[in-house]
Amino acid sequence: MKENVTVPAVERALNILEYFSLKNEEKSLKAIGDDLGIPSASLFRIIKNLVSRGYLLQVESNPPKYVMGYKIPQLAARYSDNYTIANIIKPYMERLSQRTNQTAQFAVERGKQIIYIEQVLSDAPVNFIAHLYTPMEINTSAGAKCILAQWPVEAQRSYLEEIVLEKKTEKTIIDKEAYLEELRITRERGFGLDYEEFKKGICCIAAPVFGPDHDCTGAIGVTGGSEEYKNSDKFEDLKKIIVETAGLISAKIS
Repeated sequence: MKENVTVPAVERALNILEYFSLKNEEKSLKAIGDDLGIPSASLFRIIKNLVSRGYLLQVESNPPKYVMGYKIPQLAARYSDNYTIANIIKPYMERLSQRTNQTAQFAVERGKQIIYIEQVLSDAPVNFIAHLYTPMEINTSAGAKCILAQWPVEAQRSYLEEIVLEKKTEKTIIDKEAYLEELRITRERGFGLDYEEFKKGICCIAAPVFGPDHDCTGAIGVTGGSEEYKNSDKFEDLKKIIVETAGLISAKIS
């Protein structure tokens, strides 16, 4: 006999999410309850939890109305990234990490936020580990600079008007005009650099990866100790390897 493992609260939560996936409009608690047949007390608790986790968004307060939140697209993007781009770039990242003995990372833009979707640790005693799928501060990331550098200047300015550039170290760029100039330099030279801008003693270099129609798909980079970057010969080697790897990935996915 097949065991019944249905959990009513979970069933209702899933029904609500499926309901909103078909309803491209704001819905009140009453409308949701009437359409799905969920008692108001249970519905309120479930909706409150879904809102707190980002699966739904409350767009009005009196009476409260809801729409689908950012979480489902975010999960879908993670799944897609893991099984498409990440699978393609993983071998290149592994070789990159081996050649540089640094942590290799791949950054992409999602909804005007820059996130890392993949990283490969090196065999070095110490690795610098990034939090995957977590929005990063654009003025302390070489990968973010690479991606934003490909945007039109008007789009860069508009984006910067919406955010605050926070200072992490004495080398962090917080002046927006200076940051725009940094983006111009990044695009012109073909690579981005975080020179102890996120944390003293840590540097990162990255290069943009281009897909079909020369659209920027993301940025490949490595993160390591600043001593590697202060040595001019070692830095030139890093730069050559990064740009070369970005070119190989671009050729692969174009």
